[in-house]
Amino acid sequence: MSLLPSGGPDDVPLLTTATLARGNVTVSGPDGYCIDPATLRSSTRGGFAAIASCHILSGGTESAIVEPVLVTVTVSPANNGEPSPAELADALGTTLLQNRELSAILVGQMASGGEVAFSGSDPKHWRGAFVLGSHLVGVTLYAPQGSPLLGAQGAAFLNTVSSSIRANSKSEAPGSADQSQSPIDPLSQRLGRLFARRDL
Repeated sequence: MSLLPSGGPDDVPLLTTATLARGNVTVSGPDGYCIDPATLRSSTRGGFAAIASCHILSGGTESAIVEPVLVTVTVSPANNGEPSPAELADALGTTLLQNRELSAILVGQMASGGEVAFSGSDPKHWRGAFVLGSHLVGVTLYAPQGSPLLGAQGAAFLNTVSSSIRANSKSEAPGSADQSQSPIDPLSQRLGRLFARRDL
């Protein structure tokens, strides 16, 4: 399954941790999952990271085999607070199938839109967002058709990623971010609509 460009001897090594938004937001995946350095972007006010199987991203050189999944993390200024799953579904023009309120985030399962992520990805996918200091952190999970991560396991996966971000990121007071630079465009033309936002 081609999620993101495969690694190789001449490529930048895969990452287990990355920082966004001037180092204020730290992103990492569960064991067996890495951050793709080719799509990693960070600016003063935001950034973007993609998390996928280390085995897939490395072109098979990483031995651990885990469930294929693509998780995107988008960071932007928290100008308008925290959108609900219903608001995210409305912005996408799709139906919200269910909500799950977990320890680190409230996520919603979207009925459509996931098919744009990669070849073979299911239209159903999970999305959520939370405010961290002066930043809005949006997380989205795409999985292949038939994957167990399309169900409750996918929501739990996003909760794990969100818990890690909350635990490892700096605490920054709202409004303290430098306003001199616009947030990074989260590579929407490369990976599809990763995180729908309103007026952000």
